[in-house]
Amino acid sequence: MEKEFYKKLKSKTLNDIASGKITYDKLDNILREDKEIVLEAIRHESFVYYDVPEILKDDREIVLASLKKYGLMLEFVSDKLKKDREIVFTAVKQCGFALKYADKIFKEDKEIIHEAIKSDGWALQFVGNKFFRNPAFLFLAVKYHGYAFELLPKKYKKDKTFIEKCIKEHGYILRFIDPKLRLNYLFLEKLVKINGYCLKYIPDVFKDDLNLALIAVKQNGLSISFVEGDLRKNKEIIIEAIKQNRESYDFIDNSMKLDKDVSAAFMKYSMI
Repeated sequence: MEKEFYKKLKSKTLNDIASGKITYDKLDNILREDKEIVLEAIRHESFVYYDVPEILKDDREIVLASLKKYGLMLEFVSDKLKKDREIVFTAVKQCGFALKYADKIFKEDKEIIHEAIKSDGWALQFVGNKFFRNPAFLFLAVKYHGYAFELLPKKYKKDKTFIEKCIKEHGYILRFIDPKLRLNYLFLEKLVKINGYCLKYIPDVFKDDLNLALIAVKQNGLSISFVEGDLRKNKEIIIEAIKQNRESYDFIDNSMKLDKDVSAAFMKYSMI
């Protein structure tokens, strides 16, 4: 009789969880200790593992299901499971930052490290020291997530060749390069020529520089949206931007859209 009652209660609970009528943390203890109910709850909620009874905390199937939903849950699994490669791989694949909580052996594991930085650039701060001596690896991290450049050792922020390679992928890393290089006009010219979006991040002292603005829009017409001040009404800049990308017309100063030369350029390059 009791088994039949529990069977019906369990069936109703599973349906209620699936339909969102009840959450795992509201269940009676006896139901929270049922593995099938736990797994069903995990399918619909991200933080079930917090409330899982101790007797199920080390259940590998439950841990894996939890980490697929929320990788940072790795922080709360046992030290034993933090040494389980599949557990760690699953966690960092969902959230690279989870690498912080992995056993140190996996912070030297190339495949796991790669999965972590692919998921989250901030994971770079938790990788083994040997990876910071590998420019190819560091470039890959920056390629995935430009903001990872901020975490690189200073020598890479001064390495012009490395910076140029990274700038091609993400113009906004200009914010993180060596301060002296950011004020090196000739180097800025080169970077803006590689990626026009750099124009958004050049130092204020160069914001009104006609040459840099022209170089930027010739590389990417949409960079005109980062042109400031009186240069926004500069006809040469506007026409060069339209020439490179007709869609840049949408970002020019409204007062210039009726200019006959600008209109003519828009019509001319719209037909190409």
